[in-house]
Amino acid sequence: MPSITKPSTAKVPARRAATLLLISALAGGALTAEAASAAPVSPQSASVSAAVSLQTAIKSKAQQQVGLSPRNREMAGNCNYYSAVATAPKSGSVGKCKKVGGLQWRYNNWCADFVRYVWKNAGARTKGTDAFAGSFYRARNSIGTWHARGSYTPKIGDAVLYDWDGGSPSLGTNGWDVDHIGIVIGYNPKTKALTTIEGNTTKSGNGGTEGVYKRTRHNTKAGDVVGYVTPRK
Repeated sequence: MPSITKPSTAKVPARRAATLLLISALAGGALTAEAASAAPVSPQSASVSAAVSLQTAIKSKAQQQVGLSPRNREMAGNCNYYSAVATAPKSGSVGKCKKVGGLQWRYNNWCADFVRYVWKNAGARTKGTDAFAGSFYRARNSIGTWHARGSYTPKIGDAVLYDWDGGSPSLGTNGWDVDHIGIVIGYNPKTKALTTIEGNTTKSGNGGTEGVYKRTRHNTKAGDVVGYVTPRK
């Protein structure tokens, strides 16, 4: 079979630039040769840029919640703001919770409702998640990318899933062993220390009023981290 010689593409940028300059001149516009011959942004570069933008938005939204009173602290009995504003599906029950600023707060374990709120308001997917922390594992393929703890390096904006059941953290069946969830805002690869922002937790883990706090945890500590979900727009 005779070989087929592909046409050279070396002059394509020059022809494209000349065409654009001609169109600009006819339209009375001012277009420089440098601008006309600028290389288009590759899909891969655009994807990376979008991911970084989403990470930044999630971190910013999470940090904002730490200082927003009164929503940054729960009332007695797990009455909280984030379950009150959770949608699709609605979270928790009213019970004895009071209205705050005209909003009826609701009670529930709310660490996942906090992460859902931050992700959703930062532009990340949350469909398929609910008030159960393990729902982020169940919905992992539709909302982002799952990474088991190990060689993966946590990224800003990731949801980090915890299991407190001893020295062998486990997902259980379809995520039912997951006990808690937070948002990664920093990671030190040397010390394996995670900086997170979490809801439905205390300032140091030693008791006190539960709320939204910045915490330091460890990626390799036995009985803690199960894995991570990297968000997707």
